[in-house]
Amino acid sequence: LKGKNMWENLEVEVDICERCKLGKKYGNIRIVGQGNQEAEIFFLLDEINRKEAEKRLLLEDENGKLLKKFFEYSNLNIDRCYFTTLTKCYKTDNIIEEKDIEMCRNFLDTQIALVNPKYIISVGEKPTKALIKDQKVDMKKMFGEEYSYFGTPVIPIYDIDYFLNKTTDKEKWKIANIFAKI
Repeated sequence: LKGKNMWENLEVEVDICERCKLGKKYGNIRIVGQGNQEAEIFFLLDEINRKEAEKRLLLEDENGKLLKKFFEYSNLNIDRCYFTTLTKCYKTDNIIEEKDIEMCRNFLDTQIALVNPKYIISVGEKPTKALIKDQKVDMKKMFGEEYSYFGTPVIPIYDIDYFLNKTTDKEKWKIANIFAKI
């Protein structure tokens, strides 16, 4: 019951937040996150896109469908996962600024603490930069390697758009293997 109340409080805080220009925009669509709130694997995505905002659910676009296919190939049960974004509000031009990310930092840290996952998967450069601040982010070198965010292992992977358009089959198999291991 205590955990449930904390999640409800977080959702209310996000719903009334006006810390940045995204939150101050009247009627802006907000998505706190979705999935298993006691998940072993926490996925940190970049931002909410238009299709996800329309449906008020994450992973509802082509990128989400591709990510779900990687789950199938690697036998990773989606019920073991929780998904969220760097910011909780939809921005029509999909260009989230660093100051917006920092304004949502407390929400993200609260989610990580509440879920208490075994692994965090940072999907793309921005989520990786948000979690791994003590070094220059080079996704080619960091992809699939293990880092730490306050003691929780973080495994960066490429942004799903990159997988759709630019990765080799070898890189695609590597992500499936990463999912299979965790």
